[in-house]
Amino acid sequence: MEPIIAHLAIDSFAIQAERLRCPKLVGRPVALAPPDSSRPRVLRASREALAQGVRPGMPLLAARRLCRDLVPLPPDADLYAGISDSIRDRLLPLAPLGGVPRPGRFVLDLTGLARTHGDACERATRAGREIEGWFGLHPTLGIGSTRLVSAVAAGVLAPDGQLLDVPSGSEAAFLGPLAVRVLPAARRSFASERLDLLSVRVVRDVQALDMTQLTAAVGHDTALGLWREARGLDGAEERGERLPTAVAEETLPAETNDRRVLVARLQRLSMELSLGIRRRGTAADRLEVGAIFVDGRYGRARRNIPEGLASEREIGAAALALLDRALTRRVRVRRIRLAAWESPPRAEQLSLWSKPPVPRRTAAWDRALDRLRTRLGSDALVPASWMALGVAIRPPARP
Repeated sequence: MEPIIAHLAIDSFAIQAERLRCPKLVGRPVALAPPDSSRPRVLRASREALAQGVRPGMPLLAARRLCRDLVPLPPDADLYAGISDSIRDRLLPLAPLGGVPRPGRFVLDLTGLARTHGDACERATRAGREIEGWFGLHPTLGIGSTRLVSAVAAGVLAPDGQLLDVPSGSEAAFLGPLAVRVLPAARRSFASERLDLLSVRVVRDVQALDMTQLTAAVGHDTALGLWREARGLDGAEERGERLPTAVAEETLPAETNDRRVLVARLQRLSMELSLGIRRRGTAADRLEVGAIFVDGRYGRARRNIPEGLASEREIGAAALALLDRALTRRVRVRRIRLAAWESPPRAEQLSLWSKPPVPRRTAAWDRALDRLRTRLGSDALVPASWMALGVAIRPPARP
């Protein structure tokens, strides 16, 4: 069957979510900016603010000079994630949802439903109307044979309330005149600098280059993604993307950028996540550490682990190494997240020696801790540094 992917994109999702919470903001120029920064910059701006010259990345002071009636608001990541989850729950009965969950972006796979439930365009339009009726949000709609083409059609070209259908076979012609930044691989910092140096401005310029030329310009891995995306195909990263099978996250009681507190919190999440992995008899072959800052931005770092990890100590050490890569900004953290992708259970080779090797001793230690925590609770055995930082407090002893 020919793939049919529908993409629903809510333009300026954060701004529309704030207006949903406060209807008085409708029609007024609104900008999102961090409240605790000495020199705050605009993160998002409404269409009314953009029309008066306000741009993302502009200092808030300069934005107020351009737009006297600008309403600055602090970003609320929890509000945006909650509304996005509610929309996903409402869309599930209409069609299967695909892709990695992103606030304000929803991917509907209509490949099978289009043959039994009528025209795909009608079904996508119905989903857009129901989102507008349920939440008062205005989505843009796009349909294509791949997630990339449908996302570009919805987010770049289609106006509010209308649908743009890109027929199969016309993907390259559709993308050709667009700016090269619509391709995810071209937005990477290294690739964007090299493409700009080579005066590659539109997707048609990328289509004119072969793999040898692209590899010499941006490297093999990025060149492969660019070559595929310029022809309307999903990149290798998107096609092979899997959702994490185990997630442990926590909202900090007080925003902080104190590394000691963040390390202790991450160790606590490592303990919870590794406990579940060992109970299922699996191993983590990929880890991701994410942090949501107070200004709403998200930093993350990911690492593949071919050998697989299940030990609390090993997962904790790998997570701490990723923490330094995720925290690249001197901004306080509001929420921290640890995700793992699990591999199937693996058979264990019995030792032929009288003295068990070190990895088996580590596994025995983890099993002993798991038994105690299962019986007495996860806070029964914790490092003293956690209690000093308020991460975990052992419950009072039983009489």
